[in-house]
This record gives sequence, C-alpha cells and structure tokens, in this order.
Amino acid sequence: MHQADANGGNADSQTPRPAGLSGGRPQQSASHSAPRVLLTTAQAAREVFGVSERKFQQLRGQPWMPSPVVLGPRLVRWVRGELEQAAVNIPRNQPLPEPMQLLRGKVERLKRVGAAAGQPSVT
Repeated sequence: MHQADANGGNADSQTPRPAGLSGGRPQQSASHSAPRVLLTTAQAAREVFGVSERKFQQLRGQPWMPSPVVLGPRLVRWVRGELEQAAVNIPRNQPLPEPMQLLRGKVERLKRVGAAAGQPSVT
C-alpha cells in the first residue's frame, strides 16, 4: 500500500528515480538529432541564404533545395537544418542563366556600339 506523506502526497512518489525516468516523458539521448526548427520563407531567405524572398522563391526550383514542410494550403515552413545543409552543398560549378532582360540589353548595346564603330551590325 502507498503511504501519505506530511504534504498529503504519495510517499512513494518522493523517492528518487533512476536517470532517464524522471518526468513521465522519455528523455532524448545525446545520440538523437536536435529538435527541428521551422522557419518562415522570409526567415529562411534572410537568415540562412542572405537573399530576398523573391530570390529564395527562385531557388526553390533547384534540385538541391529540400522540400518544405506544408502545414496547410497557405502555411509553408522550412526545416532550418535541411536548409543549412543545402546551403553548404550548393553546386558551385554551374553558372546561373542570365536574366532575359540583361541579355537583351547587352545585345542592344552591342548593336549600337558595333554600328557606331563601323562594324557591320548583327541582325
């Protein structure tokens, strides 16, 4: 039988418990990974990659980017550890394509400079 202590509690519950059995919940051992920290898109863009949200949205389509955690139709979060790992492993040998607006501007400048220098224009 259980005996009541002076505080009205159970005397048996006051005995020390072995390590790892306190609190009713199992404790995580050191071998388990750290808790998963979820970031908003704005936090992921700014804190992990140091880019704008718009650039981050463009990066989402890259094959090396991890998938987001979708909590609802308009609620997307990113696991910080997965993003940090992806940031470390970004392929560096592939040049990104030049935006079409910049490419068009370069072509127009070359046409003007080429025609002004007496060279035949490229058409």
